[in-house]
Amino acid sequence: MKVLITYAVEAEFAPWRRLRDLEKVEINGIEVHRAQVGRATVDFLVTGMGATNAHHAAESVISKEYSFCIAAGFAGALKSSVKVGDVVAAMRVQPCGSGVTAACARNLVWDAKADGAIEIATLLTADHVVRTAEEKASLAPFAEAVDMESYSIVAVAHAKKLPAVAIRVISDSLNRDLPVQIDTMVDEEGRVSIGGVVRYVTRHPLLLPALVRLGRDSRTAADALAHFLEAYIKKLSFKTHGWPPPEVQEVAAS
Repeated sequence: MKVLITYAVEAEFAPWRRLRDLEKVEINGIEVHRAQVGRATVDFLVTGMGATNAHHAAESVISKEYSFCIAAGFAGALKSSVKVGDVVAAMRVQPCGSGVTAACARNLVWDAKADGAIEIATLLTADHVVRTAEEKASLAPFAEAVDMESYSIVAVAHAKKLPAVAIRVISDSLNRDLPVQIDTMVDEEGRVSIGGVVRYVTRHPLLLPALVRLGRDSRTAADALAHFLEAYIKKLSFKTHGWPPPEVQEVAAS
């Protein structure tokens, strides 16, 4: 079994540096990190924030060499049924403001649910950081959670006939505004810029405690997701019978 896990930013991926010995590998000019989890070889791809960066990186790396792909990372809650720290697995992903959806591989969702993830019907992909409680409330009728990359990842996987699933951890609550404008700290490649963070804090020194708190909460969420995915992939890799399950075979062959 060979698995691809995508993250948007280094902060989401960072816990794996402590969990596993990682090998740097280049695929079509894109750097990935490789590790062994159970019987599975796992490649980790940090795409950069946003749909465009995610699509570019996924298009370069995703191939039939993998058994399946996981779009992982942080997500914001849109409904009270999901809370900070919850790991969620989406049945489908959808761009904000669009009627187009991409279905995730059901058996991968159900395996995640069996391991303790919360199954959600829809995960929205937005073109910007959804910061305010007011905007979250406006999106709540359409989905349980929101991110910025999952639709791009799953859509590329579909185009390449590869099963995919979005498994995210809730890092931002429904009824609280994000204290900082994260978009202003991100460079053209969708990566958080240290210089951008310093400039933001310099201009808004009173927000420093909130920024520190956000960083602490994000680290806790990233740790929870990494430990969940480690156990999830390890369990799947030791399924000696019935892998891939029929539904995943069907998605891969369609």
